[in-house]
Amino acid sequence: MEKYDLLSVVGEGSYGLVMRCRHRETGQHVAIKKFLETDDDLTVKKMAMREIRMLRKLRHENLVNLIDVFRRKKRFFLVFEYVEHTVLEELEAHAGGLGYIVSRKHIYQVLRALDFIHANNVIFPF
Repeated sequence: MEKYDLLSVVGEGSYGLVMRCRHRETGQHVAIKKFLETDDDLTVKKMAMREIRMLRKLRHENLVNLIDVFRRKKRFFLVFEYVEHTVLEELEAHAGGLGYIVSRKHIYQVLRALDFIHANNVIFPF
């Protein structure tokens, strides 16, 4: 993590922690997923390796792309593009809905991303 400054913790799950960070040289904001206990837990290690292999081949404008992967202290760290806001946040901010044109744009982007990952033999678990 010596290349990045921690800005905040975005979320935490059963397998890891997601942090918002800034690259020290470029100033780029990124999201870093830190897997917990990667080498000590074979299940987590296998899951991390599978996710890394899949994400390395999936690059698309409508996906959050993987930038880098590194290991520190027996743990994997995945560096992703940082998304400033989400569609969910937009929906929460507009209780009456987003309107036809904006909704159509978001649905189109989701469908393009799904088409791309399915074309690459990836089924996204919802």
